[in-house]
Amino acid sequence: MGVYMKRIIGKKTNMTPSPPLIQDKGVLQDETLKHLEKIFSAASSIDALKIFFAAKDGIESSTQIMRRLGLTQKRYYTNLKRLIDVGLVEKIEGKYTHTTLGKIACQLTEAFQGALNQKEKLELIDKLLRTDSLTVEETEEIMRAILKDTDIVPSGRITDILGFVRMADTWEKLVNDVVGQINKAKKEIFFASKYHEVHTSNALLKAVQRGVEVYLLLDKEIDVPKAIRIVASLLLTNPKALKDFFNLLRSPKLKMKKNEDIPYSFMVVDGEYSMVEILTPVEKTFCMAFLFHGERVSKRLLESFKKLWEMGSEVNLPGKMGVEEDVL
Repeated sequence: MGVYMKRIIGKKTNMTPSPPLIQDKGVLQDETLKHLEKIFSAASSIDALKIFFAAKDGIESSTQIMRRLGLTQKRYYTNLKRLIDVGLVEKIEGKYTHTTLGKIACQLTEAFQGALNQKEKLELIDKLLRTDSLTVEETEEIMRAILKDTDIVPSGRITDILGFVRMADTWEKLVNDVVGQINKAKKEIFFASKYHEVHTSNALLKAVQRGVEVYLLLDKEIDVPKAIRIVASLLLTNPKALKDFFNLLRSPKLKMKKNEDIPYSFMVVDGEYSMVEILTPVEKTFCMAFLFHGERVSKRLLESFKKLWEMGSEVNLPGKMGVEEDVL
């Protein structure tokens, strides 16, 4: 039995899965699930997992590995063959080592091991994500404190795995969370808005004052001069603040356009934080919004923003034309 197993180990057999050539997504998904089933089945025993992790650094001597892992020849070669057949391990120049798929599987397994070691902390995070009393920034700050000095995700960030998402089901929550994201901005903000909201506008101007690049794309229905008058009227008793306000409107850091086809409000901050509004189907008014921490969603939203920005028209700001008196 041992001699026979040695002869076929490392050779491609009819059990080796072939790359699927099916175009239908549903069928392709079924084939992928079948492949996953084979992988999980091959690595479902402790013996197989021991061999798989031993192959991370390469197995040059099967005899030594069998002795070190405490495996019989039959158990060793049976499990090794299964790992090879599903494409996790291959034999190169006399050494059993991970394939590219095996290396990825190893990283994911190590991440899962790290998660299991921090199970109690992750359960605490689940409870934290279900609360409505904290802003996005407060939630993430607590999350970072909980996961401090942990290594759940090798060579990565925990937010890349968790895919942090928060829902704002009221207008007040949305404003608070959006202002929080704007206050966190360090480089640039891309904001497409169907509304004018004073607190958000104030946060955007403060971001400009910090040196953040702000690209503001407004819905065609927003009356910009009127919005400016509303903000300016609140500052009439403070001449310095009023002057600073108009100086910010003149800042090259603030770019503003209008577009007739903004489907809903959305925002991207530093290519990492983003917000998407969901409108009611009939009235097309605010229903809820989702806030994300992740580069994938932010990248897609940014692509949409740039297309809308190119189709937009310039907004002539009174402050930039030096006629503040006309606004007031």
